[in-house]
Amino acid sequence: MNPHHILKEGYMLVQNANKKWKARWFVLSEDQLSCHHKKNKSLIINSLPLQGCSIVCPCPEYLDYNTQGLLKLHVPDGEELYFQAGGAEDRDRWAHALGAVIRSLSTSKEIIHDKMSFQDFHTFANVSEIIGAIQDPDAGIESANHLRGGVVYKNCFTGKAIVDWLLRWSLVRNRGNGSAMGQALLKLGHVQEVDLKDGTSGVSPKFSDNDKLYRFTSINLGAKRNSFYDSTDSESSSSEDDDDDNDKEEQKMKKGKILKEAFLAKKRHIRKGWRVMKVAVRESPPSLHYYRAKFAAVTEEKFPSKTVLLETCKVMEIIKPPSSKGSSSTSSGLIDASEPRSPRFRLVIRSKKGKTLTFQMKDEQEKVEWLSVLNDIYSRSATQQGDTISSSSAGGDTAA
Repeated sequence: MNPHHILKEGYMLVQNANKKWKARWFVLSEDQLSCHHKKNKSLIINSLPLQGCSIVCPCPEYLDYNTQGLLKLHVPDGEELYFQAGGAEDRDRWAHALGAVIRSLSTSKEIIHDKMSFQDFHTFANVSEIIGAIQDPDAGIESANHLRGGVVYKNCFTGKAIVDWLLRWSLVRNRGNGSAMGQALLKLGHVQEVDLKDGTSGVSPKFSDNDKLYRFTSINLGAKRNSFYDSTDSESSSSEDDDDDNDKEEQKMKKGKILKEAFLAKKRHIRKGWRVMKVAVRESPPSLHYYRAKFAAVTEEKFPSKTVLLETCKVMEIIKPPSSKGSSSTSSGLIDASEPRSPRFRLVIRSKKGKTLTFQMKDEQEKVEWLSVLNDIYSRSATQQGDTISSSSAGGDTAA
């Protein structure tokens, strides 16, 4: 299997060395997460191997950040990396995909000469139910910081604590059964042993009902399970766009129910190029709200933003065919014309006054999702007068 097969890709925010948030294009493969400046750029800013990492999502305790799209990645050396996805739904998809990859890497690392034996044990719940209950923020096992050899290990717990929890909730009959369930969770990649740096011991494939430290591969994942099949489970600037409405009407529109939100590339109108924006479609009134992606990480809302009433607009789909023109550079710096870009899927929102907004989707699936939401809004709108979302396939950009 190709280790660089793309499982998920898209824009997320990440903190740089100065703790400022930057929008970057991330690509998740079967063994690593790579970071690029923009889509279709071959230059990799950073590449993170996922072996031994763990994912924490959601992160409601971090009050300095907008936690709606926040997820945290623990790397083996103890560093914590923070990412902001385009919303709660996108965050859960990223968290599940990352968790599934990490579990896959954990379960594929088996020691051939030391087969892991399973004991017979009795339990009143399957593994999927147990891993959900054991991560419950109120009744689940408590993850805490542990000091070993002068080093603090975050968000972990002892093997003994796992068995104690299973016994307390009568999920197993005795400590032997609890150790067997711990072994199952370890083998399936739901928990991983913390690799201590004090030299006392290495990572073992056998679960231990003692003070050995473990952590969850992925904590409190959302309900979305369609990003990556997990076989281990048992079951632009402010002068560029439309004029602002008055502040009161603007605030009213911002409070409508969000039907869909994501990071999308928006075409600049005065200067050439694209800028990553946070875009949200709201139900009442039917409107589209957007602003610079970097503001998605902050908790206060005093930043430049735009709102467009969809009832007075027309939406057009544009599909630009693949082209080798402008293909990305190779590692040698040469243009590789043998690897044409994929088709580019765009949505153009045009007002009655002729002003346009052009957004580019990452792939056809994302385009279909946005079209579905917009079509639903127009079908329910009382002001709709026969306008439908049209489709166009063009070599040039028809949305000036």
